[in-house]
Amino acid sequence: MNLNSKNLTTIELPVLTVLVISFVTVAFLEIIHREQLYNTQLIMGSFDVIERIPPWQVNQNRLMGPAILKLMTLIGFSKWWAVRIFALFFVVFSNFLYVKALSIMSNSKYLILNSLLIFNGLFIISQDKWIYVWDLIDISFYIFYALLIFEKKYVKYLFTINFLHIFNRESFLIMSLFFIILIIIENKLNIVQSLKNKIIKGLIFNIFFGTTYIYFSRKILFLGNSPLIGDNVDQGSSFLEGQWITPLLNFYMLTSGEEVVTNLLIVITIFSVIGYILLNFRVFNRSEKYIGFAILLNVVPVFIFGVIFETRQFFASIVLFSFLIFSRNKNSLHS
Repeated sequence: MNLNSKNLTTIELPVLTVLVISFVTVAFLEIIHREQLYNTQLIMGSFDVIERIPPWQVNQNRLMGPAILKLMTLIGFSKWWAVRIFALFFVVFSNFLYVKALSIMSNSKYLILNSLLIFNGLFIISQDKWIYVWDLIDISFYIFYALLIFEKKYVKYLFTINFLHIFNRESFLIMSLFFIILIIIENKLNIVQSLKNKIIKGLIFNIFFGTTYIYFSRKILFLGNSPLIGDNVDQGSSFLEGQWITPLLNFYMLTSGEEVVTNLLIVITIFSVIGYILLNFRVFNRSEKYIGFAILLNVVPVFIFGVIFETRQFFASIVLFSFLIFSRNKNSLHS
């Protein structure tokens, strides 16, 4: 099949195959998170954002997913069902979106199926104690971003995708900066030319608008911490009304406590991926170099602003890494 002739609904794998893999993934999520779901911690963790009492102030701007959950309850779903249907929908949606993206890049059913299995496998094993609705939505956004890296003809949609991403998570900032750099390099633009580029101007607008939105949503909407955290207190804000600086916390968790071995394995895995990218960077093609750079850009902030042992924070990097592995396998098959 001519890749350029595919319409928006054409995919290379049978629909039933994608659905079965999606349902298996959802079953694993149910098993892994069963206790906290039935004890309502995960339900509260997402719903408390739209009720303006998130467990941590840093979550207050992540309104897209909680707003969808709220709408679901307004049309009759219980919170319990809303969260589960939401998770099912976004796992299925992300898998179909992932397969569609790979189908644009290749017509090899073998490569696409293998990559889909790798993508879902990495997603399952990267689960930790917590998972929120914005984690699931972020996966879909990053599938779009990865496709744009490999298929630059879709960059015309970048501003809209990135703008919508603002309301899900502050990771939109990373990808705004990334694509500004990519466009400047690809088009060999100087500073003046960059400021005249429509897409770059749109991304700069997103950065300023999004940063303002993050600050004021956390400043104005936040009423206080959820009862979910009990007697704990918010770790305090360093900037943007809630964004933490966490290197010392990460170091403490790596060297103290009961999960030192597990935490060490997580760090080794992270640095193994970083090492793979750095060691193979020279042999990557142009798009693979960009996606490798995007992975590094998404991993490094977790060490600075996040808790690296909450592996759900690497979902975005898993999406990008899955695309990278797919591209490397495709190149090996055609070489």
